Amino acid sequence: MPEPDPFIAALNKTAVRDALLCSTGLVLFGYFIGYPVPVKLAAFIPLALAGYIISRQPGLLIRAAGDLTKESSTVQLLLYVLAGFLMGLAAAFYYRGSYSMPLLPGFFRGFVLIAVCIGILEELVFRGFIQGILQGRHAGLAIGIAALAHACYKAALFLSPAAEGSHPLYLFFTWSLGAFILLGLLRYYSRSLLPPVIVHAVFDLLVYAENAEAPWWVW
Repeated sequence: MPEPDPFIAALNKTAVRDALLCSTGLVLFGYFIGYPVPVKLAAFIPLALAGYIISRQPGLLIRAAGDLTKESSTVQLLLYVLAGFLMGLAAAFYYRGSYSMPLLPGFFRGFVLIAVCIGILEELVFRGFIQGILQGRHAGLAIGIAALAHACYKAALFLSPAAEGSHPLYLFFTWSLGAFILLGLLRYYSRSLLPPVIVHAVFDLLVYAENAEAPWWVW
């Protein structure tokens, strides 16, 4: 009988604690970052906590980043990447259409590259680190907690003074949670981070194409 991987065994002992602490830190960051200075500065304390927790297990994030392509067969991965591309396209078309925007942007500004990078980083943290750290305990738990943490982080951004009256929060949270569960399932069944990264990148590329600077809710 093969011996258990000591790296995975060590993760299992503290996985839930670290996942919850990291998630809480990110949600608090999302809540405080929308306030003016000096309250805004308090946002970087829980962000530093989340960063510290991630830094304690650099091997997991390195594995997550390296897991972008290597675990699935080529054909299987290509099919999931195609599915991710179509999901991102559909979500972006729905968003743009709901705001009476053309389905495809007529031009792209420089900020869109930053928006895409932010989306990729979110996938590395929520689907890569948080879902990854819990994967060894229970796949459903991992997907659910990562999705809930991500949805709470997004909702927290819309609790700031700048968000007053902009969106029905419960509806935004529900839609976000459903979308992030789908991304978690895509990451689990594809055995790669690349498909959810493609979804997020395509969505951000098309949604923020014309933005000259970051909207207040993008962090």
